[in-house]
Amino acid sequence: MTDQVAPGTEVLLGGRYRLGPALGSGGAAAVHRARDMLLGREVAIKVYRSAATDQAEIDRQEAEIRTIAALNHPSLVTVLDAGVYLPEKDKPTIFLVMELLNGENLHARIQRGRLSSEEAALVGFDIADGLQYLADRAVVHRDIKPGNILLVSYSSGEARRRAKLIDFGIAKSDGQPEMATPGTTTGTAPYLSPEQASGEEVTPASDVYSLGLVILECLTGVRAFPGEAIPSAVARLMRDPDIPKSLPDAWRSLLAEMTARTPEDRPGLRDVVLRLRGIAVAELAEH
Repeated sequence: MTDQVAPGTEVLLGGRYRLGPALGSGGAAAVHRARDMLLGREVAIKVYRSAATDQAEIDRQEAEIRTIAALNHPSLVTVLDAGVYLPEKDKPTIFLVMELLNGENLHARIQRGRLSSEEAALVGFDIADGLQYLADRAVVHRDIKPGNILLVSYSSGEARRRAKLIDFGIAKSDGQPEMATPGTTTGTAPYLSPEQASGEEVTPASDVYSLGLVILECLTGVRAFPGEAIPSAVARLMRDPDIPKSLPDAWRSLLAEMTARTPEDRPGLRDVVLRLRGIAVAELAEH
């Protein structure tokens, strides 16, 4: 078996989804554009790389599907279907069907230049609102980063693009088995919370910290903790991120609290949502 669907291969998953070109790939899966032949619509399909021979990997894949399938929020990617196909006998491969989101990710947007205060507040508000929804359901995303945030326009006349959180591959949900080995680090090094970097148990406060780093990068155009994975992860255990004095007081106060090294010192997600909304409204009023 190949570990992903070969380009140009005609595959009809679940008897209805015709795979198209790959949209992106990672260590665990590849995401393809596809067409739902039954309903005549375009979708995105995540095809997991590993054949179902490793029980731990099977459990991780199934945990991601159970976690994301139960979610329904405007700031989170929507799951439409899931299934299994057999590229080779006795080697079932799981696939996940999601809404097809057209837009650029936040990483690409930042590469083109810093976001305005208003843009950063609206992106932060959307994601914080989604994270609050997750926290209410005992889910911690654990991989908040610009590459996992899509900026989506649903119509040409829409006033602003909506930020959507994607990729729940390492999300942790109460009642689901922990896939990582105890004491190990999960997440992306430049955006880890201190508790993630030290391999400790994480709570929604961890997502607050990571979102704080993402918003700070939106406003400055640079990562707070750049460099190689290990030095970057260790740096936040030793110091707080540099928050420019040129930022307005409302931003400096909020970002300093969101990136406090102790989880208990960070604001709750409801507070973050309200304060980001306040900044966005103030910016809109000024303009």
